[in-house]
Amino acid sequence: MKRACIAALGAALCFSHSALAAEAVTIQVATAPSIYQKTYEALAGAFEKATPGVRIELIPAKREDEELVQTTLRAAITGDLPDVLFVSPNLMRPLVDRALAVPLDQIGATPVALERIGLVEGAGAVGTIDGKLYGLPFGVSTPVIAYNAELVRKAGGDPDHFPTTWPATIDLVKRISALQPDTLGGFFEYDNTGNWTYKALVATLGGRMMQPGDRTIDFDSPAGLEALKVLHSFGEAGQGRVDMTRDQARQAFAAGKIGLLVTSSGALPGLEKLSAGAFPLRAAPLPLGSANGRIPAAGTVMMVLTKDPAKQKAAWALLSFAAGPEAQTIMGTQTGLLSVNRLALANPEQLGRLVAQRPNSQAAIDQLPRLTEWYAFPGSNSLKITAVIKEHLQSVLTLKRTPEDAMAAMKRDVQLLLPN
Repeated sequence: MKRACIAALGAALCFSHSALAAEAVTIQVATAPSIYQKTYEALAGAFEKATPGVRIELIPAKREDEELVQTTLRAAITGDLPDVLFVSPNLMRPLVDRALAVPLDQIGATPVALERIGLVEGAGAVGTIDGKLYGLPFGVSTPVIAYNAELVRKAGGDPDHFPTTWPATIDLVKRISALQPDTLGGFFEYDNTGNWTYKALVATLGGRMMQPGDRTIDFDSPAGLEALKVLHSFGEAGQGRVDMTRDQARQAFAAGKIGLLVTSSGALPGLEKLSAGAFPLRAAPLPLGSANGRIPAAGTVMMVLTKDPAKQKAAWALLSFAAGPEAQTIMGTQTGLLSVNRLALANPEQLGRLVAQRPNSQAAIDQLPRLTEWYAFPGSNSLKITAVIKEHLQSVLTLKRTPEDAMAAMKRDVQLLLPN
């Protein structure tokens, strides 16, 4: 009897209502960040309606993803783990390294199933660690360049044809900075969680943070050094004299005082609202410096922690639904995250209309086929490594160190913090 098909998957995954109902399965779902609490509640309600045999016990969302991971690791000690986790992809590794996360191919994530769900090409890479899929993306954000079309035009640029290389972009930054003393041509956000924008820069240039196996540093490659040179160029073009946090930079950009901002696609709706009526805001993808350049995705992935077979079945039903068109439409309309479901994005009755209303989202959509993992360093010092790298990035952007000197120091300091 197949009365509990999840229709939102568009013809794909059906579950036996009688089988699920017989188990009367309840699964605990822990989430972050708390700004998406209402979205998680809407998702749980829609899923329970589509799948009567499963009940969602939604744990109140933690304010930050790091807090959620720490709470989960403590729960592992007492044997009180949630069954499903919604968390930032750069924080998956501690759960994988401790064998708390279940490889999704063991509970239903076959290539055929993922195709039926409608995931965009490359989306699976977001939740993959060491070649195994541990997280299914719920919503993503990618690094983009937001720019003030008015300042770009005044500086002699073409807002409709934004530069596609870093040298041309830096040249534009310099020309905008020269317009007037109180205008900063460009700002590269470097203090993001997990060194996200720097890692994205390395990845777009074809580089990696570590070699396969996670034992040998690889960010000291030509691509890694080139990434520091790009940051140094931003410093020389004006950012070096104005060291701000990303929140301060976003406020200055919205006030028309910064020409272009390397930021998150998730920040675009807020920037559009703040700058509305002041100047036309546009967005462009990051330049790709290599044919094999990739884009690490931020956002939220869904992980399964339960080892109970019945709960795993229910958990996979939830993940499948949450990545499907109906739930992705809920997520896409209620958050600044971008859907990874091609069916929802193409359907004008779902997210297709929203994409048309938010043309700047196309900058992130164009990057979806090149998604890759948001790399996290192995070992217990992963967060310390992030802090160390941020200090070195700051020294380059503020022109206190050359890219070459900073690279040597960064490699030495990170090596000391890696597992032996």
